[in-house]
Amino acid sequence: MLFGKRELYLDGSQIFSVEEFHDQVSQLFGFPSYYGRNLDDLWECLNSYIDPNLRLTIRDFEHLIQVFGPESEGLKEVFEKLPQYHPEMEILYN
Repeated sequence: MLFGKRELYLDGSQIFSVEEFHDQVSQLFGFPSYYGRNLDDLWECLNSYIDPNLRLTIRDFEHLIQVFGPESEGLKEVFEKLPQYHPEMEILYN
C-alpha cells in the first residue's frame, strides 16, 4: 500500500473475452452479485461501490481494447473518466 491507497492490479494479457473481463473486475473490486456485466454497470459500480482511494495498474490495456472490439471506445471512456470524477484514484497503464 502507498500512503493508505489500496493497490489493485488487472492483467489484461490474461483476459480473452468480454465475459472474462467482467469476471475479473467483479472479483477484483468486490462488486455486488447483481453486477450486470456490461460497461454501464461497470461505470456505476466503480462510482458507487468502491473506495476511490486506490491505485489500479492495468497491464496490457491494448490487449483489452482488442478483446472488446467494437465496445473498446466505451471501455476507454470508463477508465479515462474515473480519475476526473475521483481525483484520488490513480489508473496506471503498464
